[in-house]
Amino acid sequence: MRYLRLWRRFFAQAVVRETHYRAHFLTTLGVGLVQLGLGIVPTLLLFGFTSELHGWSRAEVIALVGVYQIVTGLMAAFVAPNLNRMTSYLTEGELDAVLLRPVSSQFYLTFRWINVAELTNVASGVAVLVIGLLQADVRADAGQIVQAVLLAGCGLVLLTAVWSALAYLAFWLQSVGPIGIVYTSLAEAGRYPLAFFPTAVRTFLTFAFPVAFATTYPVQALTGDLSWRYVALAATLTLLALLLTRLLWSRGLRTYASASS
Repeated sequence: MRYLRLWRRFFAQAVVRETHYRAHFLTTLGVGLVQLGLGIVPTLLLFGFTSELHGWSRAEVIALVGVYQIVTGLMAAFVAPNLNRMTSYLTEGELDAVLLRPVSSQFYLTFRWINVAELTNVASGVAVLVIGLLQADVRADAGQIVQAVLLAGCGLVLLTAVWSALAYLAFWLQSVGPIGIVYTSLAEAGRYPLAFFPTAVRTFLTFAFPVAFATTYPVQALTGDLSWRYVALAATLTLLALLLTRLLWSRGLRTYASASS
């Protein structure tokens, strides 16, 4: 509860900060809509020649694009503003002040900053998801919705853990800017169903860079094409990823030498 109250304080500060920069809010909304359109156009072009591809209809892929927009919006709002600062925390001595705070330094560096404007992308993603499901005539029951939410939640945590692990390499590399670009590029694969990729790529996108749990699997759960064993697998991988990320953070702190002294 203590950390929840602290996060609520972070969010309140972010909202106040956003009210001072309203143009930023509108710009983020516009950029998000353009990105959403760019994500839908390839789907429309692809299904202009066929009604179904690898078991996916056009409407289902549009729903997938909506889920991808939701996931990337949440990551951009709550995760990216923090992990993109990792290099400056280490090279400019800002981590020293964080370590002195009476709170988990890992929690603080992962959730301190919030970009409220990015939540507009989440709203537009929800709209596209609903449109895609209606066009696909999907009638998801309560169990399927719970299954999809659990998979998406695990997928978000897994992606955050992967990005955090890459950001923690700054303890040894000093700068992880290029790694962040690689992460963003890999995340683009979430726009498309897992079935569109070769077997080796599917394995990579499921276990090494688990974007499939955040996009493809939730949509399959909503359409009733997924069993609960995938939820169990996602939960297991999530716990393992959190443990490994914590161990990597602890190892990095042991190698850290104050940059301000």
